Amino acid sequence: MLHPPTSMFSDFRGFFALPLVSWIAPFLLSNPKDTRSCKTIPQDATWPSDTDWSNFNESIDGRLIRTIPIAQSCHNPTYDEAQCETVRAQWHSTVLHAQSSSSMMTPFFANLSCDPFTAPDDPCVIGTYVQYAVNVSRPAHIYKTLDFVKKHNIRFVLRNTGHDYMGKSTGANALSIWTHFLRETFWIDDFVSPSYRGFAVKAQPGVTAEMLYEQADAKGLAVVGGECPTVGMAGGYTQGGGHSMLSSVHGLAADQTLSFEVITTEGEFLVASPTQNRDLYWALSGGGGGTYGIVWSMTIKGHKDVPVTIAAVEFTSENISADTFWAGIGAFHADTPSYTAVGGFAIAAYTTKWFRLKPLAFPSVSSDAVEQLVQPFLGSLDKLHINYTHSIVTHPGFLNASQSVASLADYSVGTSHFGGRLLPASLWRDLPSFLRMNRVIRDIIEDGGMSFDVALRPSMQVAGNPDNAVLPAWREAERLFIPTLPWDDYADWDQILQTREKVTWTFGEPLRKLTPGGGAYLNEADTSEPDWREAFYGENYPRLLAIKDRYDPSQLLYGSTAVGGDRWVEVEDGRLCPA
Repeated sequence: MLHPPTSMFSDFRGFFALPLVSWIAPFLLSNPKDTRSCKTIPQDATWPSDTDWSNFNESIDGRLIRTIPIAQSCHNPTYDEAQCETVRAQWHSTVLHAQSSSSMMTPFFANLSCDPFTAPDDPCVIGTYVQYAVNVSRPAHIYKTLDFVKKHNIRFVLRNTGHDYMGKSTGANALSIWTHFLRETFWIDDFVSPSYRGFAVKAQPGVTAEMLYEQADAKGLAVVGGECPTVGMAGGYTQGGGHSMLSSVHGLAADQTLSFEVITTEGEFLVASPTQNRDLYWALSGGGGGTYGIVWSMTIKGHKDVPVTIAAVEFTSENISADTFWAGIGAFHADTPSYTAVGGFAIAAYTTKWFRLKPLAFPSVSSDAVEQLVQPFLGSLDKLHINYTHSIVTHPGFLNASQSVASLADYSVGTSHFGGRLLPASLWRDLPSFLRMNRVIRDIIEDGGMSFDVALRPSMQVAGNPDNAVLPAWREAERLFIPTLPWDDYADWDQILQTREKVTWTFGEPLRKLTPGGGAYLNEADTSEPDWREAFYGENYPRLLAIKDRYDPSQLLYGSTAVGGDRWVEVEDGRLCPA
């Protein structure tokens, strides 16, 4: 076991709830001679004894947490109506789940395990939640956890803030490390490397976007971070790419990375940077979280803060025809390249009943200039006789601008089934392609979908020409288009799977045909994406797999759509087995 240098920084045996999610298909092993065995589960005689767990807990300073689902009060024999109603009322809040070492913000991956909306007589089971978690505060806690899961052949999970649409932060019968409370930061006024000189900040995984935004603001700086303020910066957000209100100016979050401190599953404490363990640094900068190693800290660029102008436009379909309503949305689509060309970023949400563009954010662009930029769109709405409201406000800096958007500050989770596709700028370059894109989007929305439509341009040029594992399709993207269907808290499992199938095929297939050879954002996508290796990683996949095999040779780090995920499959009892 290698150790790091000094750095800054009752037996509840659950069982598997309900049928295992049917979308997990058995894939062929990349290495047919692989001799790994299925992971141990609590029903096995080889599962650690109470004494084993107790001794392990003592070895990690008493930081082991036995999972008790937060909706336990909604089920007999511990049913408590008032407490259950409190859980239900907060179920779609990030705060409730972020405080838990096991709960999930994406309810699909809970597989209805101890769900607050199922009947009180339905059993409260651990199901797909992890069995135990270790609230780590020192590298030694991680080393000892790795030793324990290897000794007992237990499924291992890496969990941070719990923001996870792809199911990587949970796992049936698993033991996880929980990095949520690793929250140290260290600001550097003059970071010097061969490729960068300037402001930087070193942050641990539990540091959220809002924490860094506030610290940066006090220093007259801004950092590229998530629209949702409670997402952990050094976790899957940055490691998977990470889009931001600043992405058309500075690139993706993965483009900001300068170095990582990483603990490998072999127990090594490494620095990964463009000059040390360069392959690992490359993979961690856009190749997906929870896959190559356990990030202990991440150092990223800090940028001088600038005023940010936020515009908003809203209208409804009331008293106008469907064609007129969609002509208005088409006008928005047509004008967005003029926004992203000057560093703009937009989130548009719309159904067949309403359209809401907020925020339309422009760093370093004055209110008068933004008024001129949006005037063509507003002029089109006037010509169509569409009644609308709009506003333009310039904020003194990035923090104030990001806090001004209430829908982002109070971000709801577990309310949608996600799809997703990157739409390349080429769709805007000729009229037939543009009209075809508009038709595909309209068909999806008129079939019951709602859009989460993100306009941004994180090109290589604005990102500073980084050498990293970001999906190449991002560099040609003009949009991240995410079609969604509502999550029904009271749906049964068959209904849930039918809804997901609609997202994958009815919505997803036309988008895939529209963008052949394109891709999707691996953090916000359809978990049933049929060709996820190509869609999420593209030409980078073989290199990423080789890097994973080098730094995680025991294949402890698993996600169904993570690099190497097709080497494993979950079987009927929730056990993780070689495919």
